[in-house]
Amino acid sequence: MRHLDLIYLAQLERYNSARLRGWIARHWGLVLNGRGALVQVAVLGAGILLALLPLPVFPGLRHAGTGTFYIIWLAAGMWLRSRWSSLQVSQQLQWTSRTVRLVAVTFLLAVVAMLVTSGLTVLLLSRLMVAPLALLVGIGLATGLLVMSEIAAGTVLVANLSLAPLEQAVNQRFYAQAKVRMRQYPGEVVGITGSYGKTTTKFIAATLLQKRYSVFKTPDGVNSTMGIVRVVREALRDDHQFFVVEVAAYGPGEIKEVCEILRPRIGILTAVGVQHLERFGTPERIAEAKYELIDSLPPDGLAIVNADDPGALRLAERARREGRRVILYGVGDDERDLDVRGKDVKLSSHGSAFRVETGYGAAMFETKLLGGWNIANILGATAAALECGVPLEEIADGVKSLTPAPKRLELREEGGVIKLIDVANANPLGAQMALEVLSQFKGGSKILITPGLVELGQIEAEENRRFGRAAAAVCDYVLLVGPQQTLPLREGLREGGFADSRILVARHSGEVTDHLKAIVREGDVLLYENRLPDTYLELA
Repeated sequence: MRHLDLIYLAQLERYNSARLRGWIARHWGLVLNGRGALVQVAVLGAGILLALLPLPVFPGLRHAGTGTFYIIWLAAGMWLRSRWSSLQVSQQLQWTSRTVRLVAVTFLLAVVAMLVTSGLTVLLLSRLMVAPLALLVGIGLATGLLVMSEIAAGTVLVANLSLAPLEQAVNQRFYAQAKVRMRQYPGEVVGITGSYGKTTTKFIAATLLQKRYSVFKTPDGVNSTMGIVRVVREALRDDHQFFVVEVAAYGPGEIKEVCEILRPRIGILTAVGVQHLERFGTPERIAEAKYELIDSLPPDGLAIVNADDPGALRLAERARREGRRVILYGVGDDERDLDVRGKDVKLSSHGSAFRVETGYGAAMFETKLLGGWNIANILGATAAALECGVPLEEIADGVKSLTPAPKRLELREEGGVIKLIDVANANPLGAQMALEVLSQFKGGSKILITPGLVELGQIEAEENRRFGRAAAAVCDYVLLVGPQQTLPLREGLREGGFADSRILVARHSGEVTDHLKAIVREGDVLLYENRLPDTYLELA
């Protein structure tokens, strides 16, 4: 179980050994399991004591001692099992082919370690004392299992590192197959990237294009190179006239790599922000990574860029200097030269209405999507649909039927309680926008449930304090998930004058429901903002 939990964490870190090592270094208390080790050491001590106590004149006690040891060992194991807390809380280990290979190699290494330790222990004890072989073997096995358990992290790391060359070869084979498949694909590819907004824009663009064409979009959560490769190999068909792809980056070169397969003709850039700053190091490297999509477009390609985002606008200007065709979209009645403009915006807790002006005419749009940021997402998708031949009137009809992308300001009502689910939008701007949406609801208490923002590097603490100050102006209660990682957010709440009595703290998502039972009433509005992977669990 300990090995499978650590393999699960490796999977969350995309099998990146460096990231896994970093997690292990930060969580020694969980990795070494001190309580379990102490219990097992106590069992071994009892076994050695039972081996030493019976005198040669009472040989019958030796067999009684052997039976007693196994009973103690079994009882201790059952007690440890009852106290076990798995690290697989919000998700479960996904049994992919790669996972099976990692489990098999890990199991082999663990068994070898156990057998070697057990054999050496039995050999040593047999030279130091006279005791029944069954008792010595039991002590040896218990020692081997103790060692196997406590070195689980090292075993998984070694297995992952040893498999790296094989996995790279497998990935390269799949990569080559996907490349051949895309060379044969007769349709057109729309690539979408950005620090935030890309998933919602993908859903909107696919919906609008479906008014006239057969469209295939990458499934929710699929945005990495190998995830897209798998979709291309297994799901994309020739009768799909458009392939709408969300492309994410967790490091420089990843967008370029996937675009070499996809060869998109249209690229949408939603924003350039500080999300994943910890992984990239500097905002400039984030911007350079996002530009890889625009840089991959062919000479007749089109870059569609959000002019409301300063970072994205700078990349649009760079693209124009390089001679690329660029369309700008944005919100506001100002002097900017926008190709697709939203204006006269009216926001409410039921959605929004606004006027859209384009080179193809103007129309009034209405949508059930919540929040001002979604207007920008609609405008970006509208620009792509117009480029692909969908009339503006059909686009306006399609916008009326839009529903939120899963877990992105998704509205649910359960038992008279309104829930805003925004657990897939972990960035400062998205969090602020979600609070704005929460503020538009009338009636009962407004309750924020959040673990805060992560992967922001040096600015993480300040961004969480800012988030806390903003929440203090909107919320009646705040439930923080993770006592340590939410300390800056709590500081921000206090700076905003928020009462400590209205701040609740849960160790992890498994405790959230119990805390909410004490405060939630009919008519209340709950905002679930961000969900961290289990690598951020505070279980110690």
